Amino acid sequence: MSNPNNEEQKSEQQQRPLGAVLGWLNLSPTLPNTQDNMAGATAASPPRFIDYSQLMEANRNAQNLQLAHEIVFNKDFQLQLPEYEKGSIAEKVHDTMHTAFWDVLGEDLKADPPRYEHIIKLIGEAKEDLKTLVLPHQTTLKSHIDDAIDLEIIKRRFEANEADPNEYTKYFIDMMASLCAECRDENIAKLRTITDPAECFRGIMEVLSLMKLDMANFNIRQYRPLLQQQAVAYEKSTFDKFMENQRAMGIDPLLSTYKWLERAFNRLKTNDTIGWYQTPTSSSIDSPLVILNEAYCELLLWNPKYPFPETLELDEIRYNQVHVATMRLLLISTIMTVLSHLTGSVLRDHEAIKTMLKSEMIILLDDFPQKKKLKEVLISLSEQVVKTAKEQLEKHDRAKVIIDNEQNIKKAITAIGEHHVIEHAVFKLLFQRYISFIHHLLDHHSTSASALSNVAIPNGLNIVMNEVITTVSFFLRLITYNKMVFNEHYDRLISQIQSSAK
Repeated sequence: MSNPNNEEQKSEQQQRPLGAVLGWLNLSPTLPNTQDNMAGATAASPPRFIDYSQLMEANRNAQNLQLAHEIVFNKDFQLQLPEYEKGSIAEKVHDTMHTAFWDVLGEDLKADPPRYEHIIKLIGEAKEDLKTLVLPHQTTLKSHIDDAIDLEIIKRRFEANEADPNEYTKYFIDMMASLCAECRDENIAKLRTITDPAECFRGIMEVLSLMKLDMANFNIRQYRPLLQQQAVAYEKSTFDKFMENQRAMGIDPLLSTYKWLERAFNRLKTNDTIGWYQTPTSSSIDSPLVILNEAYCELLLWNPKYPFPETLELDEIRYNQVHVATMRLLLISTIMTVLSHLTGSVLRDHEAIKTMLKSEMIILLDDFPQKKKLKEVLISLSEQVVKTAKEQLEKHDRAKVIIDNEQNIKKAITAIGEHHVIEHAVFKLLFQRYISFIHHLLDHHSTSASALSNVAIPNGLNIVMNEVITTVSFFLRLITYNKMVFNEHYDRLISQIQSSAK
């Protein structure tokens, strides 16, 4: 594959609008699930017809928004061909349909006289796929392909029995060889060994799919800096278009976002904040920033009965990762606090043992949180904590404190999962400190990892200090970017909520 690296191409990259870049990538990522957004949004009136063009425009905007956001936030993002689960119905249907198509093509070419309708259509599809591999500035090459693969001429040649399918397989293979990346050279070499035209065209289409994927991922790498420069402005404008299409279809595009902010406002109003955070002043409900920060903290204890806010949907998986990581590190800190209480100063003198216990607990809590499994996990975890602590302290002739308190330690650890974990006294205290820590950082705009390293970690969380820095800095990065894109909408919605409450 030829890479765009000369000065003319660089200039073109810098000037190309972001929307045009995404259009050139020619990708169709999965549209975000909007089922929750639709809930309760249907008016009690006769059904209305949705214009197909409006629906398609909404889909395109959602797809481009998702793609741009993912490229910017995930430095390792790349596209992959869909994979079907081995033995699944989807795999069987896919394989059966494809095999049937190529069988029909083979029968057409072997018929007497041969039937060329399908292969002419296939040549047209292969031509269009080939052209997607040509860079925008390579106009001469595109013209060459158009001239060489003129479907009207090809159709007349086949009808007059003047064309041989093999001459077109050779043309496509030669062109693909000149455009492909080195990693596809072996695929091209295999295509040259296939003599059956139907089987060869099947291989050509498969390799073209791989080459299109290579080109798309190459483009993503090339344009990531440009996307990062323009991402906020692009996401703002694209989301605005998406909202227009939603409203045109009778859908409130920010219904769940409004409810999310309204819950934060009501919690502040009743002094029942997430993590029982003490707001700076009694007039906190007058501050849009305080309300918004309180709303963000709800993501750390998200109740799945609520539909996810539309303005956060692109990062729903990432926010859930933060939630899970928070629960794990707080649970580990709770267990270590309980263990220290029961063993006195013994573990405090052996940091290496505490670190070993932490590492083992991280592994054992790999699938946490799952409420139905937590109690079982804590039983296994208590056994492992006692075993490791005993073995390691025996090396220092200090295992007696573990042996004497073994049952109490196991009982105290398993008790954490007797009820909802947030109801456990130690966990609740540590969660309160954790939320206060996050609010402090939000209030002082300390959002970078380097800034976090200079801030004191709350008492009781020192054992997971590195994990706290990683998790919180990622959470704050998500929040900072989200505010940059959606702050105007948040201010407007919060103003509406405040006015309604007067």
